[in-house]
Amino acid sequence: MVIGPVSSVNIAVVTSTMVVGATQQLSAKLYDRNGNLVTTSAVTWSVSPPAVATISQGGLLTAVAAGTARVTATSGSASAFVDVLIHPDPCATPITLGVGEVRNFTGGSSVSCITLAATAGASDYLVIGSNTRPAQDDVLQYSVSLQSVAPSVASIPSLASPAVQAALDPRLILEAQETQRTEALHERLRGYEQARISPVLPTVARDRTTAAFAKLASPSVSMAVAAVGDTVTIRVPNLNTGKDICKDYIPVKAVVRTVSARSTVLEDISTPSGGFTTSDYGAIAQEFDNLIFPADTAWFGAPTDINTDGRITMIFTPEVNKLTPAGSTGFTAGFFFGSDLIKKSEYPTTNDCRNQTNEQEIFYLLTPDPTGAFNNVRTTATVRQGTRGVIAHEFQHMINQGVRQYNPAVQALETFWLNEAMSHLAEEVVGRALLGVGDFQSLTYAQVNPSPAAANDYNAFFRQNLSRFQRWMARPDTSAPVSAKNRDQLAPRGASWALLRYAIDQYGNGAARAFTRALAAGPQTDVANLLARTPGATFDQIITGWLVANYADGLLINGLPPRYSYLSWNIRDVMSGVNAGAFPLLVTPLPGTFTTQVLSSSGNYFRLARSGASPQVQLKLLAPGGATLTSDYSTVTILRAQ
Repeated sequence: MVIGPVSSVNIAVVTSTMVVGATQQLSAKLYDRNGNLVTTSAVTWSVSPPAVATISQGGLLTAVAAGTARVTATSGSASAFVDVLIHPDPCATPITLGVGEVRNFTGGSSVSCITLAATAGASDYLVIGSNTRPAQDDVLQYSVSLQSVAPSVASIPSLASPAVQAALDPRLILEAQETQRTEALHERLRGYEQARISPVLPTVARDRTTAAFAKLASPSVSMAVAAVGDTVTIRVPNLNTGKDICKDYIPVKAVVRTVSARSTVLEDISTPSGGFTTSDYGAIAQEFDNLIFPADTAWFGAPTDINTDGRITMIFTPEVNKLTPAGSTGFTAGFFFGSDLIKKSEYPTTNDCRNQTNEQEIFYLLTPDPTGAFNNVRTTATVRQGTRGVIAHEFQHMINQGVRQYNPAVQALETFWLNEAMSHLAEEVVGRALLGVGDFQSLTYAQVNPSPAAANDYNAFFRQNLSRFQRWMARPDTSAPVSAKNRDQLAPRGASWALLRYAIDQYGNGAARAFTRALAAGPQTDVANLLARTPGATFDQIITGWLVANYADGLLINGLPPRYSYLSWNIRDVMSGVNAGAFPLLVTPLPGTFTTQVLSSSGNYFRLARSGASPQVQLKLLAPGGATLTSDYSTVTILRAQ
């Protein structure tokens, strides 16, 4: 790989807010115009005004006085800057917030003592204790307390806090257990791809040309279109317990049931009778052609066309039915496997996937089974409904890998949490297309689930994301959006979808689809990929903004800056609708002392609501034993809501 001159600079900060006297170490990464990392060029640091902050040539930033410091990193003709807001010491200088104002403090010493000024009337504060480390599953344990500064004050008049936690329907808990089992299968699949397919990508990208990729969106280049009635052999990945997914692939014969402009639909010859009719298969193909394909490609990019037929293959096979044990209430509806996008000739001879690959874009889907011949009864209505959202979801995975295969700068597949966040977003955007609403139109529960007659569409494209986000809201201390637990747990998936949706709303500059197409293409992965699409924003800004929006959106708080809200959803309305009318976010009332934990990219919510005049109070975020927290990423966010 040839590395070019520096074209862009990316600055990494611990926090975008500091207090006077604090220091933080900044770093910068350099990239050429193709997104390749440049490691041989020097970086020069500068900051202005120098009366507010100073910086060494090693990137150590020191806060000198209250104000805003602009830090610039330069390499050759390329540069980038980040603004850092510096506050007075919040312990010695009581902070006074106006209604709608938000203040962030980061770092162990900064959050160890925060004094809120006395108030003359009623007030309502939201306090969030979060972990803004840009990594997966860093656990921060802390104790949060709020007490009056004046010892003579016996108590602080408080309003009743909202319900700590709205109860979840027990049926949803049982459903979640089944769904988590299903997601574990997908986790195994995506993990296998990371181990066996990701290492092949750099070679594939070098061998393929961008000119070839440019032709893929047009079906006019088709060379080998199957005909209705043809019998073909498909090698199904083996997801059964104890089997190697590629090495132990399952060969099946299938008949072409319908061919449309964008899809070829196959039926496994072992499919039980009494299933889908020719008309049913035609309806499936038409929904893909007219709804799912245009929506997903507009948001994430064009798929590859490995076999040059200009179509996506869908096989309905009992091999998917067999993945769900007898008696289960949930089921695996289908999946995509990345091996199929790599040609046999492109695999090393030692890679077992070279024998499994079908060398085409293909979904493996559940088939109707009216008598339960393969573990469970599956009606045509159940299978049709259960596979709609899955096709939209898995199509993003297919596109995501495909666009990366044609970028020489790509070194790996996308990390699980962000790949899944995009696939859950794919469900939403297909649902929006079906409703005929805009990319940023703020949706309410009544709009996405207006009547029993519309329940099938709601369940296919909206319900999964909202119910999973509901689970994160119920226990934000145990899960997070940027998390490896996204692989097999529901709450992190809901959170990652919501975080991505928030980032698009706030940093997409009105072009949601351009944002997600760039995100899918990379070449970066993980948090670095998200930050590359949000120039000028820091990770702590994104996370703290998202955490506030999860509480404040829909409350119509006077003076609240727009960045603390969603554009595309009325979160308080829709999440209350999902939870039988009760907003499900876990909020703990203050004053008091509470010991808890938080994963990186998540936070816990506390509320201090006072009915009348109140004295100064001190908020402290400390280690469970009372010592100052050692984490540079321990963060307190305070919003005055009244």
